Amino acid sequence: MSSPLQPPQDLLGQSGLYNVPDPLLRRLRLEEPTGSPITDLEKYFRDKEVLVLYGGAEYGEVNLREFHRDLTTFAQRYKSAAVIYVSTDTDPSAPQRITAQKPWLRMVFHDNSDFAPVAKSDEHGVEMEEVSRGEDFVQAGEIEMGVEKVKFGVEEYQNEYVRPLSRAAVTVLMSTFTTPSVAIYHLPTHTFLAKNVKITNFSPMRVDKMYDTWRNGGNPSLRFKDLFSAMRIPFIALIVALVYHAVVRFGGQQYNVVPQFMNAISWRGGGADGLS
Repeated sequence: MSSPLQPPQDLLGQSGLYNVPDPLLRRLRLEEPTGSPITDLEKYFRDKEVLVLYGGAEYGEVNLREFHRDLTTFAQRYKSAAVIYVSTDTDPSAPQRITAQKPWLRMVFHDNSDFAPVAKSDEHGVEMEEVSRGEDFVQAGEIEMGVEKVKFGVEEYQNEYVRPLSRAAVTVLMSTFTTPSVAIYHLPTHTFLAKNVKITNFSPMRVDKMYDTWRNGGNPSLRFKDLFSAMRIPFIALIVALVYHAVVRFGGQQYNVVPQFMNAISWRGGGADGLS
């Protein structure tokens, strides 16, 4: 049995960054919309059930403004959900511009992601990447080759430190092929419910039903309007039958037109046979 990893010096006394049992959440290093780091995951996500992971880039953002409005409305409306922006940009200011004035969380940028540029050089001229808190972030290649595995669907021992995931590693877990890419993660069951989700699912016409499904772990609950939609024709027929029965009962047999109509059809059919 391998010995537990030791947290870097910068994380001593900051176990709130990873001391939750969810295998994905405890591997994310997140910032609030204001830019402040989230240092207590257990407190911040105590009432959360759904994570919406949005892999995006600044390029083409102008064509996504309607989706961004829908996603912002979603984050404001559903307090049991959190939107996390996973930037694939190489410019550290890009995710700040994208998430400005939006109630979305974002992953830290300086994580040595595979698609991130070299940040600076040391005094010897060796190029170095700036890494947040001195942590050894899991890279995309490690996930793809199976060197580093995240076991979903189970809870982990929350008091042991684990390596955090880089932005690039998260895009691999999301099965991101291009941006925008959206994945839905269910915290109660510790699993991805859906990947490459259509952004139209966040439109005002669909989002209520979709979120109801996500909150239930991918199983849509039976709502009255859904039941009525599926049963509207039998329901209308039942109402018509009840009204007809009431009219005949209280109005008299002269309103009982169905037998008269059936007799008329029968007589016409018999008459036609007699003439043939």
